[in-house]
Amino acid sequence: MTSNIFQDIKDRVDLKDLVRYYGLEVDRGGFACCPFHNERHPSFKVYEDHYHCFGCGEHGDHVDFVQKLYGLTNIEAAKKISHDLGLGLDNGELAIPVKSRILKPQKDEAFLLWLDESVHTLIEYKKLLQYWEKIYNPRSPIDKVNDRYLESINKRGYTEYYLDKLLYGNEYEQRQCYEIDRDYPLRIKKRLDELDAVSRKAPKHAK
Repeated sequence: MTSNIFQDIKDRVDLKDLVRYYGLEVDRGGFACCPFHNERHPSFKVYEDHYHCFGCGEHGDHVDFVQKLYGLTNIEAAKKISHDLGLGLDNGELAIPVKSRILKPQKDEAFLLWLDESVHTLIEYKKLLQYWEKIYNPRSPIDKVNDRYLESINKRGYTEYYLDKLLYGNEYEQRQCYEIDRDYPLRIKKRLDELDAVSRKAPKHAK
């Protein structure tokens, strides 16, 4: 396992996407009902790089969330995130056998596999586009426009819309994506595979 797996996870996954992946229903303002204590009104706020519950005081980052949610050590939690989201940061080591919450009992195994892999792919691509939009943004009208900046502008909207349907949507909406444009995540996966490891990693200053 790489020594900076904790930072790599922060760099490659939005915290809001991660907590949704593990079952939290986060509203557009970033609030959810806290999974660490019983409450009727959301007091669990998810920020870009950390969360804080104004009800019970729980506070932490990506790894802290999974660590507390599943009762793991921080290393086990990091390995689980890497394994569940397909980040490949654990050098092939297996995460502990706890299934991702996004997968619910259904009969269509092909659809389940597609859904799981699509979420993995689009979470990483969304983060990468956010980074490209920031780092390659032309500083003046005379600057040459980088192809990756154009890709971020052209692809980010649909990628975020599609990912929201998979994370937020009900089964009908998820299946609509599957029936209408199931190849989109596959095209994105091919695009990511074309990029080397350095190009795919969004440094820690990317928001």
